[in-house]
Amino acid sequence: MIVPYSWLTEFIAGDAPDIAKAAELLTISGTAVEGITQFGVADAGGAQAEHFVVGRVVEYAPHPDADRLRLVQVDIGRDAPQQIVCGASNFAAGDTVAVVLPGGTMPDGMQIRAAKLRGVDSRGMMMSERELGLSTNHDGIMLLPGDWTPGAPLHGHVPLGDQLLDLEITGNRPDCLGVRGVARELAVAAGLELAPDDVPELHPTASGDVTDYVRVDVQAGDLCPRYMAAAFTGVTVGPSPHWLRARLVQAGMRSINNVVDVTNYVMLLTGQPLHAFDAERVAGRQIIVRRATEDEPITTLDDVERTLTTDTLVIADAERPSVIAGIMGAAHVEVTSETTTLVLEAACFDGLTVQRTSRRMGLRSESSSRFEKGLDPYAPEVALRIAAQLLTNLCGAQLVPGLIDVQAGGSLPPLPVIELQASLAPRMLGIEIETAAAEATLHALGYTTEAFEGGWRVTVPHWRMFDTTRPIDLVEELGRFRLADVPSVLPAVTGGGALLTTSQRLRRLLEDVAVGLGLHEVVTYGLVAPDSGTALGVDDADVVRLANPMTVDHAELRTSLAPSHLEVARRNVAAGATDVAIFEVGRTFHAAPDGTTGPDGLPRFAHERDVLAVLLTGELGYGRWDAPGVPVDAPAAVGVAAALLAAAGIEGDVRAMPNPPAWLHPGQAAQLHAPLDTAALPGQHIGAPGPLVGWVGALHPRFTRTQSVEQAVYALHLDLAAIEAARTGIATFAAYSEFPPVLEDIAVVLPDDVSGGAVLAAARAAGGELLEHVTVFDRYVGAPVEAGHHSLALRLTFRARDRTLTDQDTAGVRSTIVAALAERFGAVLRS
Repeated sequence: MIVPYSWLTEFIAGDAPDIAKAAELLTISGTAVEGITQFGVADAGGAQAEHFVVGRVVEYAPHPDADRLRLVQVDIGRDAPQQIVCGASNFAAGDTVAVVLPGGTMPDGMQIRAAKLRGVDSRGMMMSERELGLSTNHDGIMLLPGDWTPGAPLHGHVPLGDQLLDLEITGNRPDCLGVRGVARELAVAAGLELAPDDVPELHPTASGDVTDYVRVDVQAGDLCPRYMAAAFTGVTVGPSPHWLRARLVQAGMRSINNVVDVTNYVMLLTGQPLHAFDAERVAGRQIIVRRATEDEPITTLDDVERTLTTDTLVIADAERPSVIAGIMGAAHVEVTSETTTLVLEAACFDGLTVQRTSRRMGLRSESSSRFEKGLDPYAPEVALRIAAQLLTNLCGAQLVPGLIDVQAGGSLPPLPVIELQASLAPRMLGIEIETAAAEATLHALGYTTEAFEGGWRVTVPHWRMFDTTRPIDLVEELGRFRLADVPSVLPAVTGGGALLTTSQRLRRLLEDVAVGLGLHEVVTYGLVAPDSGTALGVDDADVVRLANPMTVDHAELRTSLAPSHLEVARRNVAAGATDVAIFEVGRTFHAAPDGTTGPDGLPRFAHERDVLAVLLTGELGYGRWDAPGVPVDAPAAVGVAAALLAAAGIEGDVRAMPNPPAWLHPGQAAQLHAPLDTAALPGQHIGAPGPLVGWVGALHPRFTRTQSVEQAVYALHLDLAAIEAARTGIATFAAYSEFPPVLEDIAVVLPDDVSGGAVLAAARAAGGELLEHVTVFDRYVGAPVEAGHHSLALRLTFRARDRTLTDQDTAGVRSTIVAALAERFGAVLRS
């Protein structure tokens, strides 16, 4: 909101601070000043005052060398007239005009000097309204009232220049949408008094009654808490006086005519919009406040035909809508130069309705911006009284006796009364506030107080009735003008630094390891298209759908990160980056059965799982710039999975996936298990799989081709909750044995359906403390191994912490391992 500072200071008793200080005080107390700008003539009331004066045309004659110029003799209150060469022709001898003399600086920065124009001396310039920044009118020079004294400073009659405050008014402070409300804030902040708020009384001078000119029927009282109307006769519509036009232009509005300008001026002054109707053009002399009918048309003042809906509030006459309530009027009832009888509306409309209508129509006005913030129902009467006096003084209007005042519910809502304990403000603000000072601040802001034991009963003024409803609101009122007194002490720290949870530490550990392996972290949307689960063969009942998705492509919660990662791979491959190694720690969502509740007892609609997902295709460089990458294949993908599990303290057990889903390549899909704790289990459990912690495998070509990716793609998912549960506890340091290892190789013949992971797990379980490592280093199929079997070569690493092992020591352990494999899988030692 733009506020001319000179207008603001008219309402402050005493010497107001300079504009820079005022901006600081307003901002600190809660009314943010976004900028200060100069309007019109700079320092018009100071050094420039003697250069901008009232002049009177004495006589004029044609310029001897220019057909369109005149030599004008202008009386400026000196001994002799001043000669000015002028190109305008809209004046005559005796007219009063605006003159700038040599030494003056125009609003655009142009310096006025004495000069010769076509060989004739010219000592000044006669000005138009546009040249002074008072309007866009440049048809001729500005003509002034004849009773103004020649030579008098022009600024004494017309505000030629001003400094403007650009204010940001928050939604809870509609009282500051008027100049007087801002002046109240500044007066309290500066410790000054607000000029008396003299609301004029109504003095009817016409005959008859207001109901002879208009009758009001409020049919939508829920959207119009109060509707007031007054009637005026004998109205003369014409240009507004210069001071009024200047005020409007400075505030960012244009002058229309004296009647409309009065309504806009009062709105800028009080914050309450008004609307004037030509009473003779109101059909049936009826005003009906109602909801519009569906597709009802209206042509607004901007000459646009608009279509209304049933949730639009309108002010209608007996035939059609005349105003979109709180936004803009219709052309057929506007005030024109022919208007002699007025109906003046002052009303309170529902702010949310005005806001929705304004937004739907793309039609915003000074009026709607005020109603949107919620105006109080007491304000219309104040604005109507001020406007009635101005219409009488400036338009010759005569007020018709009677005043229409329709109030929803038959009366206005009572003003809030709040009990404020005197001890509350010091306790909340941390400063002492004397009783007298607290009362003075509240009174200056318009509150009234009644003391009781230990505090006050505070009656809230009508302009703050929706914003101030609790004792803490009154504490804020006292505190925002005493912020400089609040001690700048930081709150004491009562606790130590927050520690990461076990889950957070695990996540960060795996992220660091993934980056170290040469993987790049990505972040993808948790919302996916409806067909993404279909491609994975996800059961429809497992999908969580949004009731109101923001777009069609974001209608479901993902059940897997694989489709999103494949889309990332597609984009990279299409751009020529065929080597893709990415990871993401994200969440998947799976529909919960009806009636499922969480730990808090509230309904739960989905089970959520945190997973670490990896996608690999092309070559994997393992983070090395100085060595070529290796092609991504099944061993490479399993190696990445093993490295991640090892970082979490889990020796991964890789086992063939019994029934892989259709989107994984058959024969190239494996489950990842944590080791089984066999300490308390019978021997027959040796080699059984431990807890499932994830999977790894090649994506089926049918699936990858849906994203136009033709090269082999491998993916793995690790369930972080399962990994956390499978970890055996806090890792502890174990000193390296200083004794040498003993390496032995064995080869066993196994059925084809026995996986290497199961064999390794069984060997580890049977090897005891002396078996340090066991790995597979060869697999053989073919003669002399019988059909349906394969040979698996294992390397056993033995080591003791207290001695060097002998062949006799290792032979016993080796025999135990072979026996366990034979019992578990039917393995035969190959000689």
